[in-house]
Order: sequence, then structure tokens, then C-alpha cells
Amino acid sequence: MHYDVFICHASEDKDDFVRPLAELLRQQDITVWYDEFSLSVGDSLRQKVDEGLAQSEFGIVVLSPNFFKKSWTNRELNGLTSREMIEQKEVILPIWHRVSAKDVARYSPPLADKFAISSVSGINAVIRALTKKIKPNPSPLVVAKEYLTGLGVETPTISDEWWLDIIEFKEFLKYPDVNSQKRWIFPLPFGNDDRGYERGMNIAAAALQSDWSFEGEELDVGPTSHPDQVHAYLRRWPGLYDTARANPEVLALYVPQLTIPGFDAGFVDVFDKLLFDQNKDRVGGYGGPDTADGNEPLCPDIIALRHPAFGNYKPYDIGRWYFTAHDLQYTRSYVSTFEGLVWLLSPDAEWMPERHRDILIEGIKTNGHWINDIRSSDNPFVEAMYDDNSESVQLTSTVKDGLRALVRDALASLSLETDEEQLLDKLIGTGFIQDYFAYWKRVMERREIRQSKLAAREP
Repeated sequence: MHYDVFICHASEDKDDFVRPLAELLRQQDITVWYDEFSLSVGDSLRQKVDEGLAQSEFGIVVLSPNFFKKSWTNRELNGLTSREMIEQKEVILPIWHRVSAKDVARYSPPLADKFAISSVSGINAVIRALTKKIKPNPSPLVVAKEYLTGLGVETPTISDEWWLDIIEFKEFLKYPDVNSQKRWIFPLPFGNDDRGYERGMNIAAAALQSDWSFEGEELDVGPTSHPDQVHAYLRRWPGLYDTARANPEVLALYVPQLTIPGFDAGFVDVFDKLLFDQNKDRVGGYGGPDTADGNEPLCPDIIALRHPAFGNYKPYDIGRWYFTAHDLQYTRSYVSTFEGLVWLLSPDAEWMPERHRDILIEGIKTNGHWINDIRSSDNPFVEAMYDDNSESVQLTSTVKDGLRALVRDALASLSLETDEEQLLDKLIGTGFIQDYFAYWKRVMERREIRQSKLAAREP
């Protein structure tokens, strides 16, 4: 078997550097001879190592204090050096791991003269440098097709126009626009795809996303989906689960219910990391932090449902965010906050922990903007609520019929089979109508206070 690279290293350097290096190289579709990958019980160690040295295009040599002490690594290095002399080409690719130029020069002056990359640069920088050398300019479509084939994804021939559609979709994914209302899309793995390999992997990622985003929208996988349905969807499509783990803030935007402890299987570590990331930008997009006690929030808003105190955010922000949060590139759902309130009161939402459901209901009720999301004209209930001369609404039969029609529309939009009259009574019983007028009364009072202060400053 032919290998792209042979990794020559000291066993003491496996855990902190060599094993991750080998794993990441394999993810770049580079075939690696590495003892943990290439040796089986009963193999002749000397024979297998010699085969690896002879059948690898390059030899990565991880130079370290441990390496310098080993006789076995010196033997492998001698083998690679002999190949360079015989074949008259560059074979050895040195990595300096916890050593300086002086250290390498003391060990081998010719080796110190070779251009090397230091592990201090970070493993991703090391991988990029090695990939450029090992696979300098592969065809992007070949890279994409080979990667997708390895995942078991069938694709047409490279000459098929299907690839042009995927490339066009890839360009959209590089700069998505929240106004497109496209959901279940994620950042591409490589921001800079001006080289063959990176461009190919981005094309492959776009091909995968074109399928799973279509199904995600068709199934309407979002904040109202049962967590079991979401997990099944995430694990059904090749690459989706790993992409979601690599972008937990985008996953939390699409399905905030997974951030709730108990619904986070497979994502506990990445959500916990996000919970304590105080540098993460806010996602809600509705101005500065508005907290319950006026102090700084305790976590990024995108992960507030995971925090024991909901990040110290006010309920009316949490309630609205759950259904309508977005940033400049990604949006959460098509569910309005009024529809969300109807859903929260329905049996379909009973899987959610009671304290989370209660704060969402309270949040929507106490934020009077829910009425702005209602997409119904000439509705007597809406007209009565918008009456500027009213501080409450009398639920006459006509007004109640209007509210009943809104509930009916919400149930149809959410595909909920729930007793309409029971839910209507439950909705009215929450006091959301009184809360609406109380909210706007507070808004008007604050506005009058600001205007009075401004008037007092005028000469």
C-alpha cells in the first residue's frame, strides 16, 4: 500500500501532539503510516516500519527532546535520509516540537538547515503547511467527490451541471444573508478557499448542506420540535452532527431546546464551553443587555436557557428570542411569538421542563410586541387591541371570535391537533390581554418621562 506520509516520532510525544496530528492529517484525506493506525497484533514491527518508510511519499519527522534520545527514531530518520540521497528529492518534512534551532543543530546540522514548522504555531497551522506540501494543488471537484464518496454519498460525474449548482450554493454559504430566511445552513469549514483542497472541501460541505437544509426546512425542525426528533435529524445526514458540534452557537440558534440540560446529548461539552464564553457576541440583536437586576448578563444570550438563572436576562427577552432570535446571517424559525404562545400552552409542548415553559410564557405575555407578529388583517380582536383610546378589551362575542380565529390559524400553522376551545380559554386565562396593556402603559410612561427631561434641558 502507498502512503502519503510516514510519521517518525518518539512515543512520549503521542498524547500531546502526534496522535492529534495524525488524526487531522487523515481528515484532510491524506493517507498516513502511523503505528496506531498501521500496526496489528502479530505484525513484525521492523518489517512494517521498513514498508512504511519505503512506501510513503514523505516522512514527517517530529523533532523533540524525546526524539533526540531514541535510537529507534534515529534509525527511521536514517532511512528517510537515505531515500533523499538515492531519489534526489525532498522527502523529510521536519516539525520542531519543544526544540530550538540550536537544539536541532546540535543533533544534526544538515537537519537544522531544512525549512521546518514549529508546533508553537498551533496544530492547525502545522496541518495547513503540511497539506500545501503533500497535496499542493488538487482539483477541487476531485477533492469534493472523493470526500463525499468516502461518506457514502452518491454524486454525479464531475462534468454534470449539478456541480455548478453546488458551487453556486457554496458561494451563498460563504456570505449568507439573514433576509434569505434560509435555515439549517452552517459556516463552511474553510473561510479562505482559494486553494484546491480547501475549495474542494467547501464544495463537499455545500453539497451536504444542500440536502440536509432542504429536509430541515421541509420537516420544519425548529424551536417547537421535540428534542428526540431533532437528535434523529442531526444524526441522519452525513456530516451534519459533526458540523453542528463545530458550530454550537448556530445550532443553539436553530434549536434552542437542545441547550436545556437533559436534551443536550452529544453536545454537553460544546454547550458548556459556550455557556462560559463571555467574549461571544450577543445574538438577539435587540440592543444592549437588559437584565433582571441591571447587572451584566451571566452568559451569552444564545445559551441563556442552559444557565440556572437564565443568564440573568429578563423574561420578556427570553420569551421573544426563543422564537425570533437571529444575527446577520442566520435566523431561528418562522414561528411568530403569538403562535409560540399558543404552542407553549398546548399539550405538544409538555416535553419542555415546566420552569423553562413558564419563563417563556411569561416573557411573551409581558412583551407587548407579540401583536406585531400577527399576520391577520381585519380581525376584530386585533383592531380592539390597537384601539388607542382603550386600556383594556371587552371580550364581546365578536372580539372573542376574532381571537378564536387567530388561535385556529396558529394551530393550523403549527399542525397541532388540540381542542380549540380549551386552548382559547387557557390563553385568556393567562392574562395576556391585561399584560399587553400594562406593557404599553409602561412604555408610554417612560416615553413621557424622557420627553419631559429633554424639554427641561432646552433653553
